Amino acid sequence: MNIFLLIIVSITGFFLLLYIGLLLYKNYLRNSTRIETSNGISSLEEITLGDLKQWIFIRSTDQNNPVLLFLHGGPGAPLLGMSSSRKYDAELIKHFTVVHWDQRGAGKSFSDDIPIDSMTLDRFVEDCNELIDYLRNRFLTQKIFLVAHSGGTVIGIKTAQRYPEKIHAYVGVAQVINEYEQQKVSYKFIVEKAEKSEDSGRQNAIKAIGPPPYESPKKFLKMSGYVAKYGGLLHSKSMMDMIIIALDFLTSPEYSLLEGIRTFRNKGFDFTINAMWEELKNVNLTKEIQSIKVPIYFFEGKYDVATPTVVVEKFYDNLDAEKGKKLFIFENSGHMPMMEEKERYEELLINVVLKDNLNK
Repeated sequence: MNIFLLIIVSITGFFLLLYIGLLLYKNYLRNSTRIETSNGISSLEEITLGDLKQWIFIRSTDQNNPVLLFLHGGPGAPLLGMSSSRKYDAELIKHFTVVHWDQRGAGKSFSDDIPIDSMTLDRFVEDCNELIDYLRNRFLTQKIFLVAHSGGTVIGIKTAQRYPEKIHAYVGVAQVINEYEQQKVSYKFIVEKAEKSEDSGRQNAIKAIGPPPYESPKKFLKMSGYVAKYGGLLHSKSMMDMIIIALDFLTSPEYSLLEGIRTFRNKGFDFTINAMWEELKNVNLTKEIQSIKVPIYFFEGKYDVATPTVVVEKFYDNLDAEKGKKLFIFENSGHMPMMEEKERYEELLINVVLKDNLNK
């Protein structure tokens, strides 16, 4: 056997063993997080929303629990295939029927055939509304709890404003308010950090990005990368923690290997942010929403510079919420309080949001 053939056989054997190990781990994860209760549910489903096949993942120890629909961020950054839907929801599924949804263009709901002109915030809101109606009929309930994170909060709060009769309460985690104002805070943050570091190369790179507004996602994503490097994305976890979490796409029992690789490589995210950039960069909820008819909660990380809390606080102060509003600051979190302070996040959802609103 010549050396070239030996190398080919060795590489093939390595990837075959890696693939087998991946399948074994997927099976282990599926079995170790299996729901054993008699009225429990763990269901991965393809449904049609807005004439497009999309995927949801439903888990609960008792499907008579109130329904909680979680809207992931990005848009285009799904959590269905990450450990959040098994590991991070372990306590929540004892009190809620938790639903994760890969929104159009994201994760399992990505397709090369999605019409770009369907990628609008209004279409996402209507997809969300159709999903809410599906869940209300499926679980025989009049209302659901709507929880959204980051980019998903634009869809979430718009849905809550448009269809308040269907929602017990809305929770915005790292709420997007005004993209331009929040990006200004983010850019100022990285400029100040670079100046303190005395790293001339990084200073020049940040100056080359320039302040917002950004005409395309390219400079925005570069700016966001520096926000992450300087600790404005995560506070109590390292970027390595997030990389490890992102690898969950490859090991998720809910994703095929191809879906996992595609999602890990951000194909759906890139498609979504490019398709929606003109609309996303102009989001300004201060102009659109001055009042809301559902109980509303904001969960904000003290060190969040991706969606700076200072902008959320100003919006909160001016918001007319006829059924009540509450703002909670997570003292040891950045942009991901549901992962950085998991226990407090769960405690607030179970002992504040659920108890405040279940019987109303």
